[in-house]
Amino acid sequence: MKKCKYCQSEIDSKAKICPNCHKKQTHSILRILIGIILIFVGIAIISGTKEDNFQKDYSQNESVNYKNVVYSITNVEKTKGSNEFFQAKDGYEYVKVTIKIENNSSEKISYNSLDFQMVNGDGVEASVYSITAEDDVMLNSGELDAGGVVEGTIIWEQKEGDNNLKVRYYENFLLTDNYTFQWSLK
Repeated sequence: MKKCKYCQSEIDSKAKICPNCHKKQTHSILRILIGIILIFVGIAIISGTKEDNFQKDYSQNESVNYKNVVYSITNVEKTKGSNEFFQAKDGYEYVKVTIKIENNSSEKISYNSLDFQMVNGDGVEASVYSITAEDDVMLNSGELDAGGVVEGTIIWEQKEGDNNLKVRYYENFLLTDNYTFQWSLK
């Protein structure tokens, strides 16, 4: 026995129509749609949880494989500057980080130096410093074909001797406040 969904009378558990109020006992389309929506929401939550389990913290010498794209730091150099036009202000130094991006995915990807930010020991996050030294190949922005590799330098000006620097990568700096992963520099 079960109860009628409408009048709450007890009816046979196999009854499709209530003998008391004569209403159909089948699932309404709305209930079916709500069930389907809840299933998709559950799948989205589970999928989001998998990405949240992605390791976010790396050391300078570790490569990061994110969505079949490998990101690595190939060089870090701290300098006061190399000539009269390229000099850090007093108490500061340039931190030159060379980043390599290898697209092992099957699709073209976009890359941008603005997706990389530096966080200093005081917790201040800074964008790319706008100048380059004469020997550096700056990491700009562009498209990278499947199987392609690009490498370039990004320069930040930071307090001299800061040993708590981190380089953060944002999958899309304009659309999110949360970094995708970060490297701690030595």
